[in-house]
Order: sequence, then structure tokens, then C-alpha cells
Amino acid sequence: MSGLLAVMILCFLAGLLFLLPLIPAIWEYRNKSDASPLTVVQQHTGEIRFFADGFRSYLKTLEPILRQSVRSGETTTGTMADGTEYMVFGRGDSALMLPFKDQAEGCQAMIAAGTDLMLPSEARFSKDIYTAGRLIGGTQNRYRAVLAEKDVHLGRGSTVMRWIHAAGSFIADPGCKLYGRVSSDRGIRLSTDCTFLRLNAPRIKTGEGEITAETSAVQPGNSVENRWNTTRTLQDGDLEIPAGEVVRGSLVVRGRLQIGAGARVCGSVKSEKEMVLQAGVRVEGSLISARQMRVGRDCLIHGPVIAEHTLRVEQGTHCGTSQTPTTVSAPNIEIEPDVVVFGTLWAREQGRVVSRT
Repeated sequence: MSGLLAVMILCFLAGLLFLLPLIPAIWEYRNKSDASPLTVVQQHTGEIRFFADGFRSYLKTLEPILRQSVRSGETTTGTMADGTEYMVFGRGDSALMLPFKDQAEGCQAMIAAGTDLMLPSEARFSKDIYTAGRLIGGTQNRYRAVLAEKDVHLGRGSTVMRWIHAAGSFIADPGCKLYGRVSSDRGIRLSTDCTFLRLNAPRIKTGEGEITAETSAVQPGNSVENRWNTTRTLQDGDLEIPAGEVVRGSLVVRGRLQIGAGARVCGSVKSEKEMVLQAGVRVEGSLISARQMRVGRDCLIHGPVIAEHTLRVEQGTHCGTSQTPTTVSAPNIEIEPDVVVFGTLWAREQGRVVSRT
């Protein structure tokens, strides 16, 4: 074999090895066999009520048994088609008579009730719970997931591992730990020392008092003079807005931003470092900080509130309105009593209702 032929064979083999990984791509480019849209796995969508809607569909086969149990007032047990054991209560207080507290592994059956449901204290529920009425839970309980067609009231020190949805209002007593998603079609109220991750409701309130009680504070965006100026100001370095100042337009600050007490910003605000709002500040747009953020007492924020590190919201502050829900989000959130958020409150790592400073 001549040297030239050997070189040609070597180049051919090298080219073949180079083209071999590209053959599937060339084939797909010519034939377009994989051009259909990707299937979205609904479990990972952003709809916070996805699990509740799926659980309702799952329980369709239990509807006749629920109705019969309500009429008879008796407790019915059985097994779902997928092998899940269930316990259906015909009376709301029937569960109080069962020895859930004495079961080392907790209640292993799915619980459903066609009426209001009252649960004992210090019990563990390893399967999902459904009630067509209200759910009133005892203290120190541990829940996997709960769906209630009316109100939910969790006793002190209770824990929710996955999700909970109330078609009515949701109330958590002090010390509750809400590790999953919590949603309500009416309103959420968290007491002091509750921890949370993701909450969604028309109105989220911390501390005591009625969930749906109207505030006497002036809501952002109600007056004609609140119309934004379309200008945007870019500030290099730190910026301090004096107390009572009115800023017409949006602000982008590349340093630390402090907004004095009673000041008003007719636009949105973004800072690349720490952001501090003193008491009574009013912002018609959004607040975004690339570091930590502190929102003082009695502030009114119309748009989203987002911090990349930590966020503390002091008492009396309102975020969003009933007409314009918003999102408050940060990896770590500390929120004092008497704060109201309309829409979503999302702590990506941990949120806590803390005492006033």
C-alpha cells in the first residue's frame, strides 16, 4: 500500500468519525420528525391550586359514599381502585373518638367527610384529607395534604408537609409550619411564629383580627394625581430620598437606596444593593432589590416586592390591593403582624411571621 493511499484512508476514517455524531441531527433537519410541542408536566406548573383540583377529580368515585355516610351518620371504610384505604365520616365529630394519637405511624388511611370535620390533637395523618365543610384541627397535628370546601383552622403547632387548600378562609394558630403550598379562595391569616413557603389568596394577613376586614388606609392608585411620570432616573452609587419627598418617575439605583419617612415614588424602584423604606412610604410601582430589603411600618406598595436575599416587612404595610393583586417574594422573608398582602406571598427558602421590633 502506497503512502498516499494510506493517508487518504486515514483522512476518510477521520472524517467519518467526525460526521457520525451529526447523523441524527442531519436526519432530523431533513425529516422534521420531532417538531411537535413538548408535553408540559402539569405537576410542575405554577398553578398553586393544581394539587387541589387533581384531588377533587380523584374523589369523584367517593361522592355516592359521602352522601350515604351523611344520611346515615356512620363511618364507612374501603379501598380505592389504586389500593388506597379510605375512611369516610358521616358525622363531623366522629374522628375525635378514634385513637389517632396512639398510632405510632399515624393514620394510614385517606380521610373524607361530607360535613364539617373536627380532628383530635397530636395526631399524624399520612394520607390526604378531604372535607365538604370546614376543617377544625387540634394542636400539634401533622398533615400531608388537606382540601376543604369551606374554612380551615389549624391548631397551634400544626404542620403541613405538602399542600392545603380552603375554598373558604384559612387560619393558622401560632407556631404552625407550612412547608408546602397554601391557598384559599377567600383569605389567609397567619399568627405569630408561623413559618411558610408559598401562600396565595385574595388577601393574606398576619397577626390577629378578621381576614377580610377593610383597612382605613388610602389604597395606592386611587387618586388622579397618582398617574405615573414616564421618566426613569439612573443613579450611580448610593441614594437617599428625603422624608416627605415626591419622586415622579421610576428609579434605578446602582448602590444602596434609602427612602425617607412619608416619601412617595410615582413609579417603580430598583436597587443593586440594600433597600430601606422608612415608615409611611408610598410606591405606586414595584420594589426590586438585588440584595436585602426592609419595608418600614405603614407603607403602601402597589406592585410586586422582590428581594434577592432577605426581606423584612414591618407592621401596617399593605402590598397590592384587592383590585390589583401582586407578588411579594424573597428567599427569606420576615413579616410582622398586621401586614396585608393581596395575591401571593412566596418565601423561596423560608418565611416567618415575627414579633414587632
